[in-house]
Amino acid sequence: MSNKTNTSVNNDDISDSLSISGKEWVISDLEKNIKTLEIEVTKAKDVIREKVDDLILKKVALRIDSIKKQFDKFIARKPNLKDAVYLNQGLLLFAVKSYYDDIHRYKDYCGSTWANSHKQTAYTIKWIAKFKPIQIKQEFDNVQSLDDEILLDINLIFALICGFSFLDKKIIKLISNDKKQNGEQSFYNKLLYNLRYRYYTGKQLISVFEALEINANNVNG
Repeated sequence: MSNKTNTSVNNDDISDSLSISGKEWVISDLEKNIKTLEIEVTKAKDVIREKVDDLILKKVALRIDSIKKQFDKFIARKPNLKDAVYLNQGLLLFAVKSYYDDIHRYKDYCGSTWANSHKQTAYTIKWIAKFKPIQIKQEFDNVQSLDDEILLDINLIFALICGFSFLDKKIIKLISNDKKQNGEQSFYNKLLYNLRYRYYTGKQLISVFEALEINANNVNG
């Protein structure tokens, strides 16, 4: 039998190296590199988490300050309630944090870096209406002189005021004109009624305001 030159690659050589993206790696070096990268990625994630927490903390503080100012303006127009109610800081904090939780979940799901006015409006209304941060002072609770209807809807009305602040002026004008013309059957009053007696998801409210903008564009077009 004739002798043949063995040109095959040794199995040990194959198991000791690996090609990744065109680069040859010795297995032992690759394992060391993976451990190094795991440490670097963990550190990077910790830094990102700290930055995200800091970002949300600052956003929450800014939004709370904005809502407080809106409350001051809102309650100044209602002298019969000015001394009877207050803005509960804990409930407001829950509402604002929940707002940003929803916004960030939406961004993560859609891969978006920002939330448009429909989403800002929808989630603001949803969470203020849910947590009801405007509360009656104990000494005024059950006082007959207070307007029961206003007390029933005060948080819902405030939620709409805060939410509408994100909308385009043409949409606000449409809502205002419709309210003057149609009263109880207006979009505003129907939305207020539904917020009082029905549960709205953020997505449902987003759809409502998207449809409203289309209507406003048609009217102005």
